[in-house]
Amino acid sequence: MQILTSTEAGSMARRARLRSSVMALLLAVLVWGCIQHSPEDLAESPTVLLDKNATPLHLGEGLLLVNGKPFSGKLYTLFESSRDTAELTSYQNGKEHGEWKKFYPSGQLRERRFFEQGQKTGEYIAWWENGKKQLHYFFKDDEYEGSCKEWNEEGRLVKAMHYKNGHEEGPQQLWYDNGKIRANYVIENGRRYGLLGTKNCVNVSDSIFSK
Repeated sequence: MQILTSTEAGSMARRARLRSSVMALLLAVLVWGCIQHSPEDLAESPTVLLDKNATPLHLGEGLLLVNGKPFSGKLYTLFESSRDTAELTSYQNGKEHGEWKKFYPSGQLRERRFFEQGQKTGEYIAWWENGKKQLHYFFKDDEYEGSCKEWNEEGRLVKAMHYKNGHEEGPQQLWYDNGKIRANYVIENGRRYGLLGTKNCVNVSDSIFSK
């Protein structure tokens, strides 16, 4: 009789939940698929779940197209080794819309964010593979808004920025991995006060997702 460690058991449970979620979506697609639909309906049904790597996708005028029409539904990608879900994304009328998720091969959640009609909105959270939080951003109308924080793999806070309408506003702090201050300044009405300490205070890519 094989005895599983708590880590192995947790990993199996996460994979089971993940498979159940995808299977539920697939079941909805199969039920919908039992009804006669035209090719045009395929691109418009909100219940459609398609394999991103096995579906002919095209971009036209900034919209994701399937069968020449703006796509509404979900796309998924699988890890080649395990065939577990690697990414699950959502579209409406050809635009990013709704919840997007990305996973590690273990089944653990790697990224979670939201879109509204093609624009970033709400919370964007990412985790390191060890389960510790990697970043926690907020968006409004496709721009940074409010608190934006990042942590290293050990869980130490390395970035605490604040934004308003996509621009730095208020206290801004950066730390090295050893905890020493890297930058500490305040932005008020477009003016900076305090210690900059680094030339690398520009926004980095805000997503692991490749679009």
